Amino acid sequence: MIPFRKALIGWMMLILIAAHIPYGSAGVSKAAEAQAAADGEPQFHNIDLFVAGTEGYHTFRIPTILTTKDGTLLAFAEGRKNSASDTGDIDLVLKRSLDGGTIWEPLQTVCDMGADTCGNPTAVQDESNGRIWLFMNHNYGDDTIEEINNGTSRGVRTIWSSYSDDDGATWSEPVNRFEEVQPSNIRWDATGPAIGIQLRHGPNQGRLVIPAIGRNIQSDDHGLTWYQSGYIQADTNEATVVELTDGTLMRNDRLSANKELKRRAISTSSDQGATWSQVFYTPELIDPVVQASIVRYMPADNELGSKLLLFANPAHENVRENMTVRLSYDDGATWPEAKTVYSGHSAYSSLTVLPDGMIGLLFEGGGYTPYDKIMFAKFNLAWFGAEEAHLDDLMFSEGSLSPVFRGDIGYYRLTLYEGTEEVTVTPVTSNNGIEIEIAGEPAASGEPRTIQLDGLEDLLITARLGTQTRTYSIEFDRSRPRPELLLHWDFEQVDDNGVADVTGRGHTGLLKNGAAVRPGAALPHGQGHILHLDALQRSHVEITQAQDLHFGTDDFSFAAWVNPETLSRQRHLLMWYGTAGREVPQWWMSVEQNGAVRMNLNGLPLNREIGIATPSGLVKTGEWTHVAGVRQGGNLLIYVNGELAATSARFDGSAMNVTNEAAPPFVGFDKGAAANRDWNGSLDDLRIYHHALDPSDVRKLYLPPSDTAAPITKAIVTPDEPSGVNGWYTSDVTVELTVTDEESGVAGTEYRLDGGEWKAYEGAVHVSAEGITTLEYRSRDGAGNVEEVRNLTLAIDKSEPKLTITPNRDVIWPPNRKWVPVEIGIDAMDESSGISSVMLISVTGNGVPDPSSMVRGAEIGTGDTSFELMAANNPGGQKRVYSITYEARDHAGHTTIKTVTIEVARMINREDEHDGD
Repeated sequence: MIPFRKALIGWMMLILIAAHIPYGSAGVSKAAEAQAAADGEPQFHNIDLFVAGTEGYHTFRIPTILTTKDGTLLAFAEGRKNSASDTGDIDLVLKRSLDGGTIWEPLQTVCDMGADTCGNPTAVQDESNGRIWLFMNHNYGDDTIEEINNGTSRGVRTIWSSYSDDDGATWSEPVNRFEEVQPSNIRWDATGPAIGIQLRHGPNQGRLVIPAIGRNIQSDDHGLTWYQSGYIQADTNEATVVELTDGTLMRNDRLSANKELKRRAISTSSDQGATWSQVFYTPELIDPVVQASIVRYMPADNELGSKLLLFANPAHENVRENMTVRLSYDDGATWPEAKTVYSGHSAYSSLTVLPDGMIGLLFEGGGYTPYDKIMFAKFNLAWFGAEEAHLDDLMFSEGSLSPVFRGDIGYYRLTLYEGTEEVTVTPVTSNNGIEIEIAGEPAASGEPRTIQLDGLEDLLITARLGTQTRTYSIEFDRSRPRPELLLHWDFEQVDDNGVADVTGRGHTGLLKNGAAVRPGAALPHGQGHILHLDALQRSHVEITQAQDLHFGTDDFSFAAWVNPETLSRQRHLLMWYGTAGREVPQWWMSVEQNGAVRMNLNGLPLNREIGIATPSGLVKTGEWTHVAGVRQGGNLLIYVNGELAATSARFDGSAMNVTNEAAPPFVGFDKGAAANRDWNGSLDDLRIYHHALDPSDVRKLYLPPSDTAAPITKAIVTPDEPSGVNGWYTSDVTVELTVTDEESGVAGTEYRLDGGEWKAYEGAVHVSAEGITTLEYRSRDGAGNVEEVRNLTLAIDKSEPKLTITPNRDVIWPPNRKWVPVEIGIDAMDESSGISSVMLISVTGNGVPDPSSMVRGAEIGTGDTSFELMAANNPGGQKRVYSITYEARDHAGHTTIKTVTIEVARMINREDEHDGD
């Protein structure tokens, strides 16, 4: 951190803490502590505060955090009783901390409306009297969002409020505010969620403001009455609001329309909410269309005039992950700094500033889904400038790592098969400065280390970077049963009875309605046969002798190669076990119309449908893709081409018995009421296992076992030849990377510039910086083979050299026809390619037919800077001017020519008056 920024942070913290402490010696002491904290080490801590499946709730969602005047932290959330659904039996719950977030009091319920929904907490404190207002929403628990919006529900979604006068220890009964703050024809409405503000500027100073869909809800009489502000000129929801230092109100909302922009909707009001500007979009604030949080670091009327804002959201355009906090030093006009708080799955968030200047972030996230838990992170401004000691990956040869590895998560469980005796771990980091230790022994990035497991319960892996240390604790669980292959159709053994099960367990596949086995193969260069199903004929295959495929509450796995001819329906079924219908045990897998892979499961007695889907576009028509669906304990997992592509929220596996013997399992057939979502295309190498496959096993099903060669990446540079000399380009350069891997295909390509961070290659790399730029790149194939790093050096010089010529004299005196020594000072500079040569190209004199007679010792065409000139006037006494010209040339071939002049004095001594020519 540069000294100016340290001082700025220190002064901010002094003023910030002054708002929370009394004047006098104690206040000075606290302020001194704040200054010391600003100048100290970066600080970051992250804890799990609300965890799904605990404290009587299935899921916790919608975090809101408020720091009170007395420094109490109030962390609100929705406690969803029976599922992760947005409707149903949902309570508003609260945890308090009196020590800045280290210790938290037990969970308390603020709002419980029976089986109905009470959610979307939005809190604000009236600083004049300390009262904390909590706004929320209510709807009947059996009304869905769709029913409320289309008018078929029992009721509408209404806005309520409650308050606390004792820092959140107790709360008033919620009051319905529908008639005050909602139009009579409204059906769906919502406050926040997050925090409100109290205005510090203008004629309405002290106004309480709660952001809501399309407008603010506000009070000018300390909450006695509430009313609506003017409406935003756009279709937005899940609103936030902040007051700028000039009194302007700025809204930062989630998009309801124009979602393809993947940005935040910004609108401002210069009249404290009466009217609003047109919505605009800030390029830096990328957004996957989700709620976000914004807060001032210091009050809008702070004495420093600080314009520092903080903004938090999942910084990604397509998926909810990578929870990031950004800094703006100009009231949100620009956002020059950003840092990832949590790189994994993440969604909603709420920011707050603590009395000591620390920043708090309450946010949703998890290793499997964004809704596994709500975490509380606390950090200081110094943390933004600190480099993190994070690994990029930890790769294990065996087992299933839970949660999925993220560099900022410290605790994992590696579940291994029974009897596993050793495992190989490979740490990966793109930061060459990070020192790695495995079990206390030095290790290197990219180098495998074999660990003997005899008696070993856990493994510690440490990454160090300067004073920063990150420890990864891996707990070993060797209790998982090895998968048992119960059914395997390779479609190479077919007779009149159908497709033979090569496991020998008798699960013959009966070919129905034109289902046919044809020549073909899924793997490159493969030979053999594949299954083809025609949806127009409702072709499918019935699995016989399915007694051992009734898995109950046990784990299982399904895998197959798929190649759709069309994806024209909502979905196309790959496999359906059980019978269709609600409250019926079953599981099925499909490929959706958009190319996503889906897996659904319903079991008893919990009687809940668990469904997950991958991102779209992973399966394409006319192409072979390997898919696998795994039930593993309380999670569903989907793999595509050997890589984990989707995971479910954790559920109670013991209460999800899927056994249903009412109908045989079908491959490629839609058992649902629609009856038109059959598979249309080909399948190969279909397998069903008892127990869960681990990631390495899934990868082996996808990868050709013979692929040991790394992919080959080539760089195509435009312009194809340097336009300068000596290999230098004189314009911007574009580099495209092309990769070939004939065996397992290309899994990914990454690059970095000048030893910086590795980035995923997503398109042509544009290089415009002058000087020497080193581009490093490498690719990885589907078999896990990683290419050796390749290097490309790009030399760019778009500028001419700078040249300054300084003679040791400007005038030769007197004009007496004597030879006068001249020394030329040369200053030539080129910051990009450097100076190749400086050359004297001419010395001329005006009015002199033969300049050589007036110049002595000048070596034209060299770097000569020392020669003699004749001190004489031109005939007739006219002033003579010598012109001396040099050329500077850089290594790229650019030239600069500069000329200086030396004059001969006009005054002629009498004794020399006949000396002119």
